[in-house]
Amino acid sequence: MKNKEKAFPTKLYIRFIVHIVLFAFTRFFGISKNMPDEVKRLKSPYLLLSNHIGFWDPFLVGFFLPHYTHFVSSDAAFRNPFFNFFLSRLGTIPKKKNMRDSKVIRDIVSVVRQGENVGVFPEAVRNWAGSTFPLDPSIAKLIRLLNVPVIVSVIKGMNLFNPRWSPHLRRTKVEIDYTLLFTKDDVASLGEEEIYKKLCDTLVHNEIEYQRKGMNPIKSGKRAEFINHALYVCPQCHAIDSFEVDNNDFCCTNCNYSIYINIYGFFELKQGKKLYFDNINDWYGWEEGWLLNVVREKYLNNFEEAILKDEESSVFHTKGKGKAEFLGKADISLFIDRIEIKFADKEVPEFLDFGKLQTINPQVREVLEIYYDKEAYRVVGGRNGVSALKWEVAMNAIWRLKGDMTKLSPYIDSARA
Repeated sequence: MKNKEKAFPTKLYIRFIVHIVLFAFTRFFGISKNMPDEVKRLKSPYLLLSNHIGFWDPFLVGFFLPHYTHFVSSDAAFRNPFFNFFLSRLGTIPKKKNMRDSKVIRDIVSVVRQGENVGVFPEAVRNWAGSTFPLDPSIAKLIRLLNVPVIVSVIKGMNLFNPRWSPHLRRTKVEIDYTLLFTKDDVASLGEEEIYKKLCDTLVHNEIEYQRKGMNPIKSGKRAEFINHALYVCPQCHAIDSFEVDNNDFCCTNCNYSIYINIYGFFELKQGKKLYFDNINDWYGWEEGWLLNVVREKYLNNFEEAILKDEESSVFHTKGKGKAEFLGKADISLFIDRIEIKFADKEVPEFLDFGKLQTINPQVREVLEIYYDKEAYRVVGGRNGVSALKWEVAMNAIWRLKGDMTKLSPYIDSARA
């Protein structure tokens, strides 16, 4: 088969450049692998499944493998011209984030059928606090459909090295454990429930437990930088988006509750009534439940005012993978029945009704992406520290209360709403 006839062909010169960069990167940061011989000797095609925390995950996980792997990535990444140039030449398979996408299944099958390997992150998104999100049960159907060996990789230390909420790297220990979870014969003989259970048991990772045992130092003087993208509710006064960050400290501007992040990534109280949480994972779990409950109460009581509001946001719009068009500055508000976008230069706001709203999810930094009526809006917070994550949590509460279960994010425990 000629290269031009292949599904998602790659450019060898781009692969070579990326390989050289990763060779230097892994040695500079001391990133290591634990790979058994059965994985080293495995021949293509195979399916790779991994946990997902940082930007570098697919590059690092794929770098150590014996054969080249095509990864599935959110189509939002392709809207950046720089990333689109490399991802398209690395044979990356695009997928609509948080949406059922039958095309991506056909694309994965096509790549595997031509004898090549595919990498998938079954959590569907990068997790925020280092603990593995619940896996989409449909991954078991994909494993059975492909009928190829399955490798599982578990990345440890990545939430300390390159957390989802920060674009910057912090030097610390990172290791990747590889396992040949299923042979081709295993896939053929096991049922979907058995496959799913074994996968969940193998892929589970809790970064807090891992760090409590290893106590690996984080060599950075900015350990709190951008953590307010993940932690958006103050546990003392319950203000939203009230945290300001300064190097290793973050402080609530509403009540002065102040936290210091120590060299191991754990929290210490600087000012406040008490230390509510000593780690990001417990805080993250609490605030999700708190916000789900708040939205539920407002929804059931027909609350007429905005539940959430981000002021002076930059709003962009696109109909495909092309460059997003800047629409202007706007205040964006969430009500119990709609999203309202009030542009500074327009008297009448735009309304996004929930019927045509397909999905809503946070991207890097303050970026919120909204898929509405087959088009995409990108909303960038008007100041540092505006969390896009709160929007996804709030909308999951509303969708569950409305009975719109197909739109729920599997990694948000919206049943608490």
